[in-house]
Amino acid sequence: MFIKEFELAKSVAAKTAKMLQKIYISDVKIISSKGKDIKTEADYAAHKLIIDSLSHTDIPIVSEEGDYQEFNIHDSQWIIDPIDGTYNLSRGFSEAAVSISLWDGGLPVFGVIHHLFSNDIFTSFKNHGAFKNNEAILLNSVKNIKDAILATGFPTGRDFSNSSIDKFILNVQKYKKIRMLGSAALMLSYVASGYFDVYHEEDIYIWDVAAGLAIILEAKGKYIIKPGSNKFQYDVKASNKTLIDKV
Repeated sequence: MFIKEFELAKSVAAKTAKMLQKIYISDVKIISSKGKDIKTEADYAAHKLIIDSLSHTDIPIVSEEGDYQEFNIHDSQWIIDPIDGTYNLSRGFSEAAVSISLWDGGLPVFGVIHHLFSNDIFTSFKNHGAFKNNEAILLNSVKNIKDAILATGFPTGRDFSNSSIDKFILNVQKYKKIRMLGSAALMLSYVASGYFDVYHEEDIYIWDVAAGLAIILEAKGKYIIKPGSNKFQYDVKASNKTLIDKV
């Protein structure tokens, strides 16, 4: 079940990446810049290509660039981020990706993350493992926070109050090293690959993490997801099964 959709997702992600690399890699064409977020022609072009390609499946699609009144994580649905790391892309920083996933019953069925600069492809399918360029990947086996590398960041929708930032600092001080790359999808992929050990962000949007969480599970990891400040935002932690309860 969903094998055809998985093959479609990989094809669409590759097609979208190729289009972005050809037209927008050197200029995303910024439309607006408000607060912590930007909107670009590249985002909308990628969104349209993906939506047009997936719409014939008759499975509802939730995208960062869509306009939705309702959302239930337990529904059967595509969850996509046409470009995760748009601001990185706009500045030529090589950490941005196309992210496509399918969720059903509140759990990921598969995830596809296509790196826009390296063309590395991270994939997973339920009960069939996780892969980077068709090579199996697994999380690291670090057991202690003091030895772990944390991948984190400041999502556009999170609380930036002094008390929230103070809490963040107290938390990250526990780790050996901190990495902040500006793409949740790729940071989760790197945790799944064993480069980093823990991913943790508060009030991250579901489309930023949906495909990455699918990959974490199939790389023999575990995640914890709790409701955030609105229906699309969540507090998310991911790591190996020993470390997750210490995060």
